[in-house]
Amino acid sequence: MSEPRKNKVRNEEFKIWKKSIPSLYQHISSFKPAFTTLFDNSDKIPKAVTFSHKIEPDREKGILNASLLCSQGSEVFEVEFQLPLGLHTVTGDLPEPQFDPNLASMAGPVSPRWIYQGETIIKLEYIGGPDADFIAMASNGSLAWFKEECKVPVYVMAEMMGPSTSYSMIHTQKARNEIVVDFASSVDGETVVKSQQSMTNGGRDEHSILKLVDNSQSPGELLRTIHIKDTTVTHTVKFHDNHLFSVCSDDNRVRFYDTRGDGLPLWSLTDVNSGKLTCFDVSHVVQTLFITGSSTGVLKLWDLRTIASAMHAKTEPMEIVSLYHSGGDSVADVQFNPSSPSEFISVGGSGNVYHWDLEYVFARDGEHNGDELMNSEELQQQCLKFLHTGGGRRSIGSLNKRGTVAVHPIVDGVVGCVDADGLLTVYKPFIGRDGSDEEESEVDADADADLDAAE
Repeated sequence: MSEPRKNKVRNEEFKIWKKSIPSLYQHISSFKPAFTTLFDNSDKIPKAVTFSHKIEPDREKGILNASLLCSQGSEVFEVEFQLPLGLHTVTGDLPEPQFDPNLASMAGPVSPRWIYQGETIIKLEYIGGPDADFIAMASNGSLAWFKEECKVPVYVMAEMMGPSTSYSMIHTQKARNEIVVDFASSVDGETVVKSQQSMTNGGRDEHSILKLVDNSQSPGELLRTIHIKDTTVTHTVKFHDNHLFSVCSDDNRVRFYDTRGDGLPLWSLTDVNSGKLTCFDVSHVVQTLFITGSSTGVLKLWDLRTIASAMHAKTEPMEIVSLYHSGGDSVADVQFNPSSPSEFISVGGSGNVYHWDLEYVFARDGEHNGDELMNSEELQQQCLKFLHTGGGRRSIGSLNKRGTVAVHPIVDGVVGCVDADGLLTVYKPFIGRDGSDEEESEVDADADADLDAAE
């Protein structure tokens, strides 16, 4: 073939590849600290990650020093890593990054910075408050507050998993490998809401409960309790602002509460058309927006104002848009980008991390019929920007993938994840420039012209 024709073929192949396997990175680094080899069968021990708020730019070396927290069993480790400074700032001329080789290789022993003795940690949340730096949740629903300079918890809210707990309920949930407790802190950091299962003997009075906990004057002090009837597990808790929060339970219903209210939900949402609701998250920028994920891999964007209006009119609320994981990959977790109203990630039951951007939806709202937009294959292609598989490593192990992925709260677009065997990965995907399709079209036109001339 002539050179113009070859170029045209290569360009077409690249466009097909880009749409089916988006996997370029602006930056990616992986490391496996020594602590991951200290336990037998460490791949069976639950792990969780969260980023700290620590960032220290070094302009001379062109790097950004940061850290993440990783739990393994009862221990929490702080792992330092480095990013190119250009991921965080583009001002001025930046030198080629000079990474510390010792830091990258994790040389030397790594000891736990904090220990929650006798408990298995399943979730970490960095709050960076005056009384505590982060909160850890144990598998039995206990909460522990940790400070930088103290290895053991400075505050504890203990929960007992005793014989009064429903035996069948606990073992059914364990068999399904589900997280059955959760917590979230309010936007101002003054209140924590935690969920747990009831301590009953089973039967008609079985229910899940919510506990409102002080996180300001007396961290760990119980403020009030809310009982959610006809449920066994409330697996997700999220705050919209300082007082409004929502929860999702095993009855496939999302309920919305006010911490100052009477303990009854203000509104509720039921979605029976997409399988079991497994998780949801609230936008940090537009607090009425939230996304739900289901066991069938379906993701739906909702607006709380639409739900409130539908309840008032006694009609069924309608989602803004619906997306999906390919192959029916269940949704284990979903997280909004803290600095963007349109970007979010979802974690599949396989462990794959999907990166989405709804800008296409927001920009074209009103130009198309809603049903046409929701069912469009073009919508899926336009909104799915990136897929992180970790080379297949993310699928290793049978542990729940929830809590194993975190979005950096300060450095835009940076994601960290931990695999079942303890491998840590920090990356930022390469999405591409806006208007790249137009540029490709121009290349196609030039190639066609050259091809016609050659023929």
